[in-house]
Amino acid sequence: MQRNAIAICQRLCYKLNMNSDLKTMLVLNPHAGKGKGLKVFAAIRELLERRIPNMDIKVSEYAGHAFQIGREAAKNGYERILSVGGDGTPFEIVNGLYAEGRPRQAIELGMIPAGTGNSFLRDFGEISWRQAVENILSGRHRRVDLVEIFYMKDKKEIRQYYLNILGVGLIADILKLTNEKLKGFGSLGYSLAVMMRLAKGMRNRMQITVDGDKMEIVDSALVISNSKYTGGGMKIAPMADTQDGRVDVVIFQGVNRRDILNIFSRVFKGTHIGHPKVKTFRAVEIAIDSCPQELLMADGELLGLTPLRLKVLPGELAILA
Repeated sequence: MQRNAIAICQRLCYKLNMNSDLKTMLVLNPHAGKGKGLKVFAAIRELLERRIPNMDIKVSEYAGHAFQIGREAAKNGYERILSVGGDGTPFEIVNGLYAEGRPRQAIELGMIPAGTGNSFLRDFGEISWRQAVENILSGRHRRVDLVEIFYMKDKKEIRQYYLNILGVGLIADILKLTNEKLKGFGSLGYSLAVMMRLAKGMRNRMQITVDGDKMEIVDSALVISNSKYTGGGMKIAPMADTQDGRVDVVIFQGVNRRDILNIFSRVFKGTHIGHPKVKTFRAVEIAIDSCPQELLMADGELLGLTPLRLKVLPGELAILA
């Protein structure tokens, strides 16, 4: 695998024009994709070190470590951060970079997918680490939106950022159940969590303010997407655009168990947005309060609880993709 990967990348070198002078760090999550992160890194390390001779390498050793690494990268003036891992690794890095506010220097972010989902890069047609390495080394980049959020945790308001998706209620509950009780079942665990969570039904009331307009929804769940995909191939927000300065809100409104099952059966093709109980709209700023408080999830990471405030930062990040 390693020899073939290096040979493929070497054949691309004739057209590479990446700026090798930028202060660069690579953050490796060796546990991503059940060890795939380490295998991918072994396959690309020689090429990357040759093309970026002064690249520093950091290993994310535990949950939250990439946040600390990103924080130090911002303080130490790094201009390009590469990550080898899943969606959670760049989530932590970005939040570390912005922990003290906007970084003083412009930073390029390159993602080399080695996790189970890698949803964000799918919007750019990149589903393999080979494609990602090619685009990083070519220096091709694009400006994408970043989403700033405020929510409650341990009775304190927390500020964070996400690139891909935020789930309010149902999806966050399913992720929590999967992590706590069903991880040993592998990919089947998520499907089991869906069924177990649906058995509880939907009982809530949410007040939502969207760009100044107010609405109320009951017995509902929603996702707020910056990009099209989540969970790997689920096309949860098929009309989303990472560069349009808005998020796409998908509401599952007044749904029962049968509705949810029908909706989820169509989500991989994106046809669920035609379901009569699915509503969609775009927004720049959103505020959500709910009774009871709803659990939140962003980019595959469990956060805290509503109330939530959200604002899109247009074109905030340069992504090598």
